Amino acid sequence: LAEIAKITDEGIRSFFEIALSASIITKSGGVSLAFDLAHTRPHRAKIVLTKEGAVLLGSDLNEAPSLRTQFLTKTLRSPFEEFAKRVQQNIKGIVPHDSRKIPPSLAFGDSQNLPLPDSTVDLIVTSPPYASNAIDYMRAHKFSLVWFGYSVSDLGERRGKYIGGEAVKNNLLEPLPPHAAGVVTAMTAVDRRKGIILHRYYAEMTRALREMCRVLKPGKAAVVVVGSSVMRGKDTETAECLAAIGRAVGFEVPHIGVRALDRNRRMLPAGTIRNLTSQIQNRMHEEYVIGFYKP
Repeated sequence: LAEIAKITDEGIRSFFEIALSASIITKSGGVSLAFDLAHTRPHRAKIVLTKEGAVLLGSDLNEAPSLRTQFLTKTLRSPFEEFAKRVQQNIKGIVPHDSRKIPPSLAFGDSQNLPLPDSTVDLIVTSPPYASNAIDYMRAHKFSLVWFGYSVSDLGERRGKYIGGEAVKNNLLEPLPPHAAGVVTAMTAVDRRKGIILHRYYAEMTRALREMCRVLKPGKAAVVVVGSSVMRGKDTETAECLAAIGRAVGFEVPHIGVRALDRNRRMLPAGTIRNLTSQIQNRMHEEYVIGFYKP
């Protein structure tokens, strides 16, 4: 990291920082002792082996490992080899620049207050966070961010500002259309705090969808990919609620598509075998593609 910091060209330095970050945080590998960093609840390896099979950690558990311990066994990887491998992969992924095309422009912003003029965007494609941090993005990324100098307290403060966060104080709650309001009311009856958290999520998404409608040109569309969350055993009905909110802010919703999810490629863990008697478990094998059209 110290050597990367010496690179004066900001673009090249960022390229190598991304490669380093990606070698730390991966779905099942990486150079840390954690598993499933991309999932909600990472676990620490119980047994750590060298490439040659020698036990570095957990020798007492290695004598007769349980199925759980076998799952949490990890072979140590060289951070230098993993970094070099990631750099080579990223170099291969660089798309040759075509001077005839419009160059991309990357910018930071707040989806609830977009820094764009009215009616200037031709297409929006996005996948917003789940309600109630069903996937805890900060928990996954903090392993890398601490390496880059962020303090844990700073990351915690940022996490509280994420859409879908669980902070319940000082939130601006928007009025919701009947269907979304009904889902929030049903959640509140089971757990008042969770009801407020869900209301916060739909209020934040109301502002985000309102901004999408504002910046889109008439006759253009936003494509939003979402998945439902489960709170206190209740489905948040995210696709249906966001569609209702979209209509309330001025969109037409021609269709909500359903896409099957491959368990081995999805972020949120779900059972391998579908339980046909569980509506929520079935829905965890699907995601929803909402088409928002601006008249």
